[in-house]
Amino acid sequence: MPRAKQLTVQLANKPGTLAQVAQSLGKARVNMRALAVFEGRAKIIADDPVRGREALQKEGLYASIEDCLAVDMADQPGALGEICAKLSGAGINIDYAYTGITQAAGKAVVVMVVSDLDKAAKIVG
Repeated sequence: MPRAKQLTVQLANKPGTLAQVAQSLGKARVNMRALAVFEGRAKIIADDPVRGREALQKEGLYASIEDCLAVDMADQPGALGEICAKLSGAGINIDYAYTGITQAAGKAVVVMVVSDLDKAAKIVG
């Protein structure tokens, strides 16, 4: 199923903040699978989001966990368009999206926060 848990970390806009996040997760042996950083926030798909949140909070960083989609797709032109068209056709809005890595050859992953997670998971799952 394409459901996933996403860490959201509040970041100060100063040098070293992202390094602190990445090093904290590394020390806790939490691997990042997808990352987006914008407007004072990092969005992270991690292999253990609960342990990741705990590690970040120990460093004094605010981190929360939310549900999202993490959809494996073909790593080829048009693949993302097909997924987006299916969701749009069902009346589902994509609030934001970003990409990450997958271990499957020839695949990519897109992370999406959408207006109706249950419906979207059924459509793309």
